[in-house]
Amino acid sequence: MNGNVSIPKLQNAPMVDFEKESVARDKLVNAIAQLRNPQSYPSLPLWIGGKPVLSNAFGMCTPPHDTTRLLAKYAIANEPLVQYAISGVLQAKKEWEQIPWHMRLNIFRKAAYLLQHKYFYDAVAVVMEDFSKNPYEAMIDVVELIDFWNFNPYYASKIYQEQPKSSANDFNFMDYRPWEGFIAAFPPNNFVAIALNIPTAPLMMGNVVVCKPAPETIFSFHFMLKILHEAGLPKDVLSVLHGDEEMIGGILLNNPSLAHVHFTGSMQTMHKLIETVGKNIRNYHGFPEVIGETGGKNFMIVYDDANPHEAATAIAQSAFGYQGRKCSALSRLYLTHEKWTQIKPILTGFINEMKTGDVADFGNYLGAIISEQEYHKIVEYIQRTRVLPSTVAVLDAGCAKNNEGHWARSSHYKNEKGFWVEPTIIITSNPRSPTMMEEIFGPVLTVYLMEQREFIETVMRLCNDNPYRLTGAVHTSDIHTLTRAIDDLRYSAGNLYDCRTTGAVVNRQPFGGSGKSGSNSKPGWKLNLYRWVNPQSVSLMNLKPTHFAPAYLDHDKMQSTGETESNEQFLGKAMMDAAIKIGGF
Repeated sequence: MNGNVSIPKLQNAPMVDFEKESVARDKLVNAIAQLRNPQSYPSLPLWIGGKPVLSNAFGMCTPPHDTTRLLAKYAIANEPLVQYAISGVLQAKKEWEQIPWHMRLNIFRKAAYLLQHKYFYDAVAVVMEDFSKNPYEAMIDVVELIDFWNFNPYYASKIYQEQPKSSANDFNFMDYRPWEGFIAAFPPNNFVAIALNIPTAPLMMGNVVVCKPAPETIFSFHFMLKILHEAGLPKDVLSVLHGDEEMIGGILLNNPSLAHVHFTGSMQTMHKLIETVGKNIRNYHGFPEVIGETGGKNFMIVYDDANPHEAATAIAQSAFGYQGRKCSALSRLYLTHEKWTQIKPILTGFINEMKTGDVADFGNYLGAIISEQEYHKIVEYIQRTRVLPSTVAVLDAGCAKNNEGHWARSSHYKNEKGFWVEPTIIITSNPRSPTMMEEIFGPVLTVYLMEQREFIETVMRLCNDNPYRLTGAVHTSDIHTLTRAIDDLRYSAGNLYDCRTTGAVVNRQPFGGSGKSGSNSKPGWKLNLYRWVNPQSVSLMNLKPTHFAPAYLDHDKMQSTGETESNEQFLGKAMMDAAIKIGGF
């Protein structure tokens, strides 16, 4: 029995400052060195039916900043193995959901403890290598995963303990059942915290999951999977597959036992998922939903009264942190010509200081783009934009101003070891240019400048017209301006800030977007966890009714069942009390 179990609400995991000559830096440097000098390279298996499975086909895990170096090999699934993965989790489902919820949730709290106290520096090193994140960005990612595994159990316990009212004659309770069937999980390739939250949030609520991690992040996913297994997660409740996205996704989404899909990725992929589910809707046992977050075209409005140094700092952090590869990264900036003259020298000074290179070098701010495909996409946007008539200027790191007032490139994008894109600022005269409207997912910021007289009306229209609705930010020192902006931007973003567009913290800023930015299910709070239960309301009567008709009818004319008058009176009073409580009388 669960009893009255209370799971404590812990504090957010502490941030770590890897300053020079600190113990923390020494530990991280040592972890990186061990990772880069392995005794052998692991072969990462598929996990099916609770067992590691190796296939005849393998893919390679390589760091984005050094594609000549091997991290691991990973097994690739074929169609029979995908089918086997589905049947494996379905077989494990009954036993998993019968485990008391507090014992199930404690598995993930233990995983959080192991990650924070036993594997922290190794985990940061793994994320640096797998995602090409600098130490600070990698640390934030690991801390966020710790927070997910600490706070989700707390919020889940509150859901399980949330029960309806009962009366003298009835006992009512809610059974928060897992969904029938399995959850298909498709994590992204930019955050290990999100990659593991995608499958583990449904698992916490008693569901079984088939997960296909992004190919670029399989190494870090398996590192965290080992921690989950060490914490006590049964190995058969989560199947892990690698391989062809179309093949695996097609089999999962065409299976009648599909319950829901948990996803983070592009808007285009979200469209495909929903279309596939819609085409198959008559074949499912239920009505699967696609739950998750897509992308963003996140905005920042800088008013003339904003502090220019504060605004420039927020712009640089939001637009270029982790190579702009955050769904919440700043992508479109709105301000007046006058304000730009104040911010521009500060901001260009920042980007000229941003070094790009190997993340193990603590002097580098930006790492490499995670894949060749994403690299070419970003570069194509920049190159197309350079020749548009609406492009006023293109600014990039290491740039030098020429006589025409434009900016000349002084560095390269690519070398033999990886794919690199430097911080790039595009100034446009067209507020609906491609780089103003479409998600780029790289260190590219587009700026649209306006006259003061048109600023307020125009900027609100532009912010609200974009189909992406993930994050936004407002910079002003005036409380009245801020209040009006929050009201005007009510439907423009799932997360709205008065500083950066990035930096949501679990338990403090539940995160998610609406519109074309996703289902707004808000991971980092209990709203996401509600999506992973299928509640059943149960009502038990203490006294069963003995008359079919209400009391206002003449009882003498009604057929008697032989029940005593005292029971009839008691039942009538109990029903009257219940009716009063729910507003029936």
